[in-house]
Amino acid sequence: MRVKNSVVMIAILSLMLILTVLGALNRKKDDVPEVKPSDDVVVVNDSVPESFKGNIDDTYGVPAEVMDLICSYMDSYYRSIYTLEEQDFSSYFSNDLMKEVSEKAIRLLIENRKQYDFDFRMNSAHYDLKVFNYKQENNVYHVDVMEDDYMSFVFLDGLESQAFDIENYFEIVEDNGAYKIKDLEKVQGYYMGIYEEAESVEKVEETYQYFLKQLKDMYAYNSEILKPKAQANPYSSAKTYTINYDRAAAVAYADKYYHSRNPEWYNFTDEGGNCQNYASQSILSGGLPMDYNGDLQWKCFITDPEYDPEINGEETKAGRTRSWVNVGYFYNYCKDNEGKGLVADVNANIYYAQPGDIIMVGNYGLSHTVIVSKVVDGHVLVNSNSIDMKDYPIEAYAYTNIMLIKILGSN
Repeated sequence: MRVKNSVVMIAILSLMLILTVLGALNRKKDDVPEVKPSDDVVVVNDSVPESFKGNIDDTYGVPAEVMDLICSYMDSYYRSIYTLEEQDFSSYFSNDLMKEVSEKAIRLLIENRKQYDFDFRMNSAHYDLKVFNYKQENNVYHVDVMEDDYMSFVFLDGLESQAFDIENYFEIVEDNGAYKIKDLEKVQGYYMGIYEEAESVEKVEETYQYFLKQLKDMYAYNSEILKPKAQANPYSSAKTYTINYDRAAAVAYADKYYHSRNPEWYNFTDEGGNCQNYASQSILSGGLPMDYNGDLQWKCFITDPEYDPEINGEETKAGRTRSWVNVGYFYNYCKDNEGKGLVADVNANIYYAQPGDIIMVGNYGLSHTVIVSKVVDGHVLVNSNSIDMKDYPIEAYAYTNIMLIKILGSN
């Protein structure tokens, strides 16, 4: 009898405990008001922003309908690379050719990023636009905007990658109140690679397929050959040097001037780009002196930063060499220089990259120089000038040629 009463008592106490917990949960739910999204933040697909628009700087007074079209296009572009799901761009363009250019260029980015074995989507992103030129001719609007990008990729776990001063040249037409993009020139490597070949829709498709195959071949070679080699053996070089490279100092300089220009140096931004000039300055800041010895030299002696120093191949501390500011000439200097001066290994395995090393990229050759800023869990991040970038993943590029120059030291 006592056992039976005990069982009943335990059952009653258990029921009371359950009712108490449920009551507490209900009170908690009732006590906390439902949080509604802010009116200016609209979310689609649970987590993807409807708009990625940040600051819009327009001192020219571009008509609202025109600017709305530009921002709507930018939102679709961002949504595509944010989710790695291609959006429909057909409603933005007045002709099929430019629609194909835009779609294939963005598809190239998406397909390149989807082939990696990590999550290349984003968990936050936005763009800023600044109008730097505007002209209206009847029903045609020419709007030139500078684009700044801010992207946090999932695989980098919150670290923000930035890109600045990307030129976009929009030509927009109006027909019976409808605004469409007639032409768009986006000065960014992956886009220009297709835009420059846009003779026809068929040619756009052909160019897209060519670049896609090159990117897939490069990925296969990197993942199947280069990466296992780097994992199996530490980097070694047969070259010797007497002056060590201070990588931290080089990166500190690169971090300081990725989106500005050192006023003590001549700025080549408007003369073909400042990328190699910036990289050379960073290497110099890493403790490796200029080389003005022999036939191969690497130097840039500034007397007045307002003027480009004259080309000078003599063995003197005067003028500059093309190797200081030109991608191809710097590559040749690093490849062929012996004895005094910079010591480097060209065409090195990309998975041996360290902060302070140089990477050259391009399509149909090498045309742009960046400097390694960080290596995060095997992911190589870079800084650059023209386009200005900070901690941008080298894997995010859609260049078919990516080549590492290991900076070792100097003699």
